[in-house]
Amino acid sequence: MATRPRVTDADYARLLRMRTRLRKFEHWSAAQAAAMGLTASQHQLLLAIRGHGGDEGPTIGEVADYLLVRHNTAVELVNRTQELGLIDRHRDGADHRVVRLSLTDEGRERLNALSADHLEELARLAQVVDELFDTLHT
Repeated sequence: MATRPRVTDADYARLLRMRTRLRKFEHWSAAQAAAMGLTASQHQLLLAIRGHGGDEGPTIGEVADYLLVRHNTAVELVNRTQELGLIDRHRDGADHRVVRLSLTDEGRERLNALSADHLEELARLAQVVDELFDTLHT
């Protein structure tokens, strides 16, 4: 069995700072979503739909994978978000058995409003991560 390096007090402190900063980001993000009338999960759903690559929107199964939730949980989230008029379901052009998701104009507007602030906050978070990793080499 390989010998693990000894974990130092400084390592524990770095891990704590990193975990705390990530939790602060998640808390901040949820508050930003709430200010736009969304739950954190709805915000993540909008992002999963908009960030999905390809010409067609993601399926509910793909969204479940992005959000790390079970399929039935994703279905409920999609239902609630569609009721708000933020997303639409449509049949796949090549396989009509497949249902794809897309943003409505309102969903796109809310996501756009949230995304610029999130990119700025992530840039700040990246600085923290860089500083923590730099201390690993000292």
